Amino acid sequence: MIPVRDVIPTRTAPGVTVTLMAAMAAACAWPAVRDWWLPWASHAVVLWLAGGTLEDRFGHARFSAFVLACGAASMAAPLSAGLAIDPVWAVAGATAGVIAAYLVMFPRSRVLTLVPVVVGIEVADVPAWAVFACWAVLQAAAAWSVLTWSPPLDAGGAAVGAAAGAAAGALGGLRLPRPDRMRVDWWDPPAGRS
Repeated sequence: MIPVRDVIPTRTAPGVTVTLMAAMAAACAWPAVRDWWLPWASHAVVLWLAGGTLEDRFGHARFSAFVLACGAASMAAPLSAGLAIDPVWAVAGATAGVIAAYLVMFPRSRVLTLVPVVVGIEVADVPAWAVFACWAVLQAAAAWSVLTWSPPLDAGGAAVGAAAGAAAGALGGLRLPRPDRMRVDWWDPPAGRS
């Protein structure tokens, strides 16, 4: 399965989202990122799927502030718990915040996904929460490998950071959207479909 994009139409170009993804690509030169490339790539996929829609609904400046607040919350939470912090947590927390805000605002959204079949490729729309659940499973697996093989990241701090980012994201999803940008409903699935 290869997620391509969400089904919610947007009216603006996702400049902040693309800039963040470019910064994430540039950070791949950093050894801590190279060692954990798969979880890092999953952050970029989630940002691509949900970031543009949130940026359109929040506005560019408020979306930038929102992502920074989620990242800051994910750095502050482990620090207040007495854990050593790592900047990678800011990305995990910001991603968790984007997911949380997206699911609060669009709980029934779907993601267009390419599915390889015997002959060719099918396009399927799957619930967004299922795609984001895959992200969470991948992050949990990465945290488990941290606990098992003890590389230089603290999984407990990363989990606290992601939880702080998700809490900030849920709050941001309730407080920040612009009402004029929320009047889109043609993408909702029919009543009998979940």
